[in-house]
Amino acid sequence: MEGSMTIKSRNTVQLFDSVWIYVFMFCILALIAAAQVHQLTKGSFPASTNSFEINNLVLALITIYIAVYLAGLLRKLSSRIEQAAVVLFEVLCILWFAEMLAKLGIVWAKIPNGFYLTATLNCTLTVFAGIRAFQMLRHKRLAKGT
Repeated sequence: MEGSMTIKSRNTVQLFDSVWIYVFMFCILALIAAAQVHQLTKGSFPASTNSFEINNLVLALITIYIAVYLAGLLRKLSSRIEQAAVVLFEVLCILWFAEMLAKLGIVWAKIPNGFYLTATLNCTLTVFAGIRAFQMLRHKRLAKGT
C-alpha cells in the first residue's frame, strides 16, 4: 500500500515519488476547478439522475477505498500542505458520497448548495496542489544546484 509514497528520511514522507506527478496533479485539479467555476458562472449545473448504475457502485467503492487509505496516510505525511490537501480531499469524498445518496432518494443526505461547496473546496485543493508542486520544483532545482 505504501509503494507509491517516497520516504526521504526516517521522518519525511511524501505522497508521490516524482516531482512531475505533483505538477500533473496540479494540472488535473486546475482543469476540474476551471470546469466547475465555468459551470457556476454559466449556470449550467450537471444533470441529476436517480438511478444507481454499476459505474456508481464502482465509483463509490473506489472513493471509499481512497478515503480510508488517505486517512491512514494522513499522520505519516511530513508536509502540512499535503496533510491539508488530504483533509480537503476527504471532505470532497464525503460530499460526493452524500450527493450520491441524495440522488438515490435519501433526503437527509442532500447538502444545500453542495455544488458551490464542492467547487470552493476543489479550488482550494487546487491552490494547495499548486503550492506543493512549486515547492517540489524549487526543491528539485536547489538540489541540482542551478
